[in-house]
Amino acid sequence: MQRFLLLWLLLIVFPGFGQTSLEPNVEAIQRQLATQPADTGRVRRLALLCYELHDSAPSQALTYGEQAVTLARRLHDQPGLLRSLLVLSSCYANLSEGPHALQLQQQALSLARRLRNTDGMVRSYTGMGGVHHERNDTTAALLNYRRALDLAYQPGVRPHTQILLFGNLGNLYFSLQKQEEGLLYTRRALQLSRTTGDLAGESLYLADMGSYYQQMGQLNTAEGLLRESITLIEPLARPRFEAGNLEMLASVLIQKRKITEAEQLTRRALETARQIDYKEGVLEAYKLLSEIHATWRQFGKAFEWQTRYQQLNDSLNSRSRLQTLAALQTRYETAEKEYQIRLLTQRSQTDQRHNRELWGAVALLLFGLGGMAILYTQLRQSRSALAKNNEALQEATHELRQLAASKDRLYAIVAHDLRGPVTSFAGVTELIDFYLQRGDEQGLRRLPDMVRQAAQNLNSLLDNLLNWAVSQTGELAFRPARLPVSELLVEMVSLYSASAEAKQISLRIDYAPNLAVWADPHMTRTILRNLIGNALKFTPPEGSIQLLASTSAEAVVQLSVADTGSGMTPEQLKGLQDTNTPVLPKYGPRSGTGLGLLLCRAFAQRQGGVLHIESTEGQGTTVSVTLPAARYE
Repeated sequence: MQRFLLLWLLLIVFPGFGQTSLEPNVEAIQRQLATQPADTGRVRRLALLCYELHDSAPSQALTYGEQAVTLARRLHDQPGLLRSLLVLSSCYANLSEGPHALQLQQQALSLARRLRNTDGMVRSYTGMGGVHHERNDTTAALLNYRRALDLAYQPGVRPHTQILLFGNLGNLYFSLQKQEEGLLYTRRALQLSRTTGDLAGESLYLADMGSYYQQMGQLNTAEGLLRESITLIEPLARPRFEAGNLEMLASVLIQKRKITEAEQLTRRALETARQIDYKEGVLEAYKLLSEIHATWRQFGKAFEWQTRYQQLNDSLNSRSRLQTLAALQTRYETAEKEYQIRLLTQRSQTDQRHNRELWGAVALLLFGLGGMAILYTQLRQSRSALAKNNEALQEATHELRQLAASKDRLYAIVAHDLRGPVTSFAGVTELIDFYLQRGDEQGLRRLPDMVRQAAQNLNSLLDNLLNWAVSQTGELAFRPARLPVSELLVEMVSLYSASAEAKQISLRIDYAPNLAVWADPHMTRTILRNLIGNALKFTPPEGSIQLLASTSAEAVVQLSVADTGSGMTPEQLKGLQDTNTPVLPKYGPRSGTGLGLLLCRAFAQRQGGVLHIESTEGQGTTVSVTLPAARYE
């Protein structure tokens, strides 16, 4: 049931504007903005539009929230700025940008103190407590809620703000296994909702109470509260809330073995969630239907629903990562725009000052040709300095954009490659439950291999990420030494022989005697591990991999890894030669982020070597790296 409680927490952490709307009137607000001048009314409408979208489309809401904050600051609209900071923080919280959300809440708190706005202070503390609770920092969450509670009964604090505080406190105390305190504050929120005629809030806290009693094992009480909550929410046309309440009631009925009614409620919730494209509601319905069919021992259908659940969960995880990256991009773009505005303001002030000086100089021209000559010289010097400053500004802007692009590429790398191993771990946990329900011992025996493979992939990715980060900061020391090639290759064969044997791949070495390289041991082993790991990944069973070493008259040693895999097309090979592109082409079997390849190329160049790739489609791939040869001892 904790998954339901977290959903409600995210829905109620951030307050609105003292009004309750049955459906977001997004189009009407957008039409108003089309003709609204840049005044305080536009600030309010931008903030309201951000609030209406902050839950269903947080990435889209960010743009309106940032515009509201910028315009409020330009107009010195302090009340509008307070509202805008609060709703903008909710967008970043929904996009898992908790640290930035907390910064905005802290700014809102400071502003509310200056304005002596007690309601704003309570809302800021409640918002910070909600973000900390979502991040499982219950100590910080409780501290902020208690600060809000100290101010909650002072004049000026609206009932709506008190309701949110009490509801969040109840949720937090129950998560801390303090049931009495949790029920106390939830009942306060429920009673206040009833007193103010807030039917949506009354339904919400009835559902919260039902979930609490379900966790305490009092299923009859939980069922009654949830049925009453559904009765209240149905006439209000709040399909997201209705779908969530139906799914919570279905969960209680499953525990009470009322499976038929549970299925009916779950399918009703699924239909409601699909009508409004409520992905999280659809995901929860899939999970409940899988549990229902497993209870009926209809394992085939249970597996189908579980498969749908896994696919949609992967899709939502990807969407969440993309939204988080979009939020980061919006933050960087906003920061850059503010920087440009400051530069333009400073330039305007400088121009005004220069104009005043110029008029003074014109007056001095009346005193003689000597003054004119001096003025002309100063003017040329000023223009030259201005041109140099403009050139420096352009260079700084270019470097800033390169830095932002580099960060975006690194976020894309992490989001892409972490998805596979983490999804594998999540899938294994679901399979364990599924096989246990079926009593499938053979399936359970296959799980350790799946976990081992996922862990190896994740460990390899993290190793590459760490090496890449260290290499980019310049903190990776280069300590060359004499490395015998024979020992190096034998070590690599010993390291990967088990993996090669598992895939029925032969691993052979061929090198000239007495070869040695003058190279850094850590960098060189990292290069060979990445090349051999890639070769094992793309070589089919019954294939072979050769580790070759040769020298030339140019005092270099060439280390090569040749596989008999599927090879690459000319287009793929061309894409790999671009040293500025960190993502491999998305066609054929060889795809990925390219971080390992960039790392190998960077380590080779750091040691004075070159990395070279040769591949023919259908005939395999050979990757070679040249390193300085060591002198014979």
